[in-house]
Amino acid sequence: MEPENRLRRFPLPFPRRRLDKRAVDVVLRLQRAGYEAYMVGGCVRDLLVGRQPKDFDIATSAKPEQIRRLFRRSRIIGRRFRLVHVYVGREVYEVATFRAAPPAPGEDGEAQLIKSDNVFGSAREDALRRDFTVNALLLDPAGDGEILDWAGGMEDLRHGRLISIGDPMVRFREDPVRILRLVKFVRRLEFTPGPEEIAASRELAHDLDHAAPPRVVEEVFRLMQSGDMDGALEDLELLGLVPLLLPDLAEWLEGGKGRREKLAARLRTLDDWVLDGGDPCYSLRLCFLYGPMVEEELDPATRTMRVNEFAQVPATIFSRLQERARLPRHALSRASKILLAQLRLDPPESMKRRGRRWNPARLVEQEHFLDALEYLRCRLESDGRDPGLYDEWHERALSLQDGGR
Repeated sequence: MEPENRLRRFPLPFPRRRLDKRAVDVVLRLQRAGYEAYMVGGCVRDLLVGRQPKDFDIATSAKPEQIRRLFRRSRIIGRRFRLVHVYVGREVYEVATFRAAPPAPGEDGEAQLIKSDNVFGSAREDALRRDFTVNALLLDPAGDGEILDWAGGMEDLRHGRLISIGDPMVRFREDPVRILRLVKFVRRLEFTPGPEEIAASRELAHDLDHAAPPRVVEEVFRLMQSGDMDGALEDLELLGLVPLLLPDLAEWLEGGKGRREKLAARLRTLDDWVLDGGDPCYSLRLCFLYGPMVEEELDPATRTMRVNEFAQVPATIFSRLQERARLPRHALSRASKILLAQLRLDPPESMKRRGRRWNPARLVEQEHFLDALEYLRCRLESDGRDPGLYDEWHERALSLQDGGR
């Protein structure tokens, strides 16, 4: 579908109080300094579909150095995308300069993979270089506020359509990570992609092999916040992407019966948690994805280990992921601790028979205890077990905390 060239303006269809006041102040400060500036992307889309955005991103005609001079508490970040983080109180607002349209396809008609994106452009160019029409809307909070639409995104929002800006064969080849974003928006927003978008996703899925692994894995972990990671996993499998995105997990899934069902059950409890308003931290998302694999390796019924060897299991599994994705080390360390804590919260029968005594107070005092307890709740639920063990630990923790006052 070719993007609309004509700018359409729409009044805000929701109360201004839903806008983040500090983000509005950043935009208006840029405008008063003589620059164009708008709220952009996902925050505009989420406001229009009735969701409260987690972040309010801003785009402007000001260059990164000009933004930096205008806001004392700010810093320029990024290489592939140079932008500015503006700090207001404890909040961080991402302010990017309008970017130009990507280069046209070469003489052979093939689009080129975008490796650098620091060519600045106009507001129109910036809107039309985005992935889907529903993400190309700009919001001007000045006055009564209005929505600027060059791509027909408002119409697609009304009809629940997920349509690429321009030929998806070209746009997905420019940036294959857009295929993962399509999966995310289909599952998170329950939008319907067009037939051309579906065909391009299938044909170009393996171009993700050319994308930077950290970006790819980061998008997978964003999928886990969609509220339908179980369905997203099915989509990734249909596209043949699991071995490409998470080769160690794919190898484990193919190596034994019942593993796929166990992972799916675990992901469904994650989805329920997210849909109930939960926001599992990065480490917990790691646990939901890799927990069944780690638990199988830690099971004393399948292998014999000394107690001091247990910690090596999640560390080894996560190290393979770290080689590809360069994830935050603190997140990997916390995920390992959450998974190892399950051996104390819910010890296997063989460990109980050894008669080893744990000190509950020491476990409750650990900074990762509450995350480990929530993961225990989800484990019990996904395995169809009685939640009584979670209740016991919850009451024990409250008792120990009250006793320490």
